Amino acid sequence: MSTITQRAMLLIGTLLVLVLQYRIWWDDSGVLASRTLEQLIERIAEDIDVLQGRNDQLKLEVADLRDGSAILEEKAREDLGLVQDGETLILFVEPQQ
Repeated sequence: MSTITQRAMLLIGTLLVLVLQYRIWWDDSGVLASRTLEQLIERIAEDIDVLQGRNDQLKLEVADLRDGSAILEEKAREDLGLVQDGETLILFVEPQQ
């Protein structure tokens, strides 16, 4: 092999290695993109856990509203200010500054 052929083969080999390194590290399916996606998946999983907890609370509240009247009265008192006959409502108001 002549030196020109050897240099051409070395240059082609070096270019191939550089292209492969680029694809391994910085391409859309490379290591850096994979790490970014893994972090995104972790954040989404945390958000899902929080939302699942909220959904569970709401399901329990819906079940209580369907089954019992005590929760209806509690909600009416808290949200709508229900006061039954014979009860006295005491409202504490903070003074304006």
